[in-house]
Amino acid sequence: MIDGYFDRGYTSVSNSNGTKDLRTISSSAGTTTVGIKVREDLGGGLSVGGSVNTDWADLGGATQGNAAASSAQATGFANSQNFVDVTDAKLGTLRLGTPNNFTLTNATAVASPAYSTGIGSAYSSNFSIANGVGTGATGYGGTAYLSTAASGSAVTGARAIRISNTVQYSSPVFSGVSVHLGYTPQNDNVTATSGMGNTVGVSEYALRYTNGPVDAMYTSIKYSVGSNGTSMNAFDNTTSPATLTNKTLAANLTSTQNLLGATYQVLPALKLHAGLGSFSSSNDASKGKSTQFGATYTIGAWVVSAQTAKVDDQSTTNADRKMTGFGVDYNLSKTSRAYVRYDNIDYGTTQTAFSGSTQKRTAVGVSKSF
Repeated sequence: MIDGYFDRGYTSVSNSNGTKDLRTISSSAGTTTVGIKVREDLGGGLSVGGSVNTDWADLGGATQGNAAASSAQATGFANSQNFVDVTDAKLGTLRLGTPNNFTLTNATAVASPAYSTGIGSAYSSNFSIANGVGTGATGYGGTAYLSTAASGSAVTGARAIRISNTVQYSSPVFSGVSVHLGYTPQNDNVTATSGMGNTVGVSEYALRYTNGPVDAMYTSIKYSVGSNGTSMNAFDNTTSPATLTNKTLAANLTSTQNLLGATYQVLPALKLHAGLGSFSSSNDASKGKSTQFGATYTIGAWVVSAQTAKVDDQSTTNADRKMTGFGVDYNLSKTSRAYVRYDNIDYGTTQTAFSGSTQKRTAVGVSKSF
């Protein structure tokens, strides 16, 4: 089976750093992706399947603005989630490969309105509810990466998206409750070249309750660096042209992100969303809390949604940030829609305004699921 999502919208970015103002045609309400899925029924409630997804942008990520082309790792075939799974109706599902993190599901599908990681999302490449180590940095292809320190610059934060070499388990649903576990082994044998070749270990767990009008989920993900540290070379797409830079993670560093998210169907037309998060690292460079609140209202073919999110940085730099997002969809069919998206981001609510500390984005587009 082939499925996916196509999205193109006219997007205008107004930044207090004028050199980063952009007008582009791009995915604005979600990530354009194509997936290949297979499943074989072995009988007795047992099946084996697989999923390969590719996220893509025009010309491999190149634009005519100052956003440089992404690296091949970030734009090539199978650059999104891909895995093989074994599913038993009584025992649950085991996934092997690069599945999406449970934290991503919580942040984009439970704690927030349906903005995916696009404009208006509290979990996009422009704004995230956590700091520290993550795998959602543009151009780094799912490699564990330390978010920029909060020091008078536009800190977008860190996200848990997906990481290779992962084993996941999801239990069956019992009375609305399901349990989810994830594990990525750490490699720490390389002692030279700042640990280049070593990998970060990841452990994740989630508990989800879905019953009637309530959908609630708690997730916790922890990144652990070994005693020899890690190092990698990757293209930094924040520069134009993109530059090959070396990024290291300090020995014995740990970084944790927790999130409690909930959606409540108040009325057939009205859903409320909320999320309470926290993040920390072993060296206290990343430490803080997040809050987010949103609502989705549906009337006929129209869907109106909005949310606000704040990050309370409790590290020594105390660099808070906030975001307000708004969206309107008009459903042309069950799988097609026209949309408007808007967000307003302040990267330094507790700092003196600096170049690039505020940003506004507006998009008008069309998307198609299949």
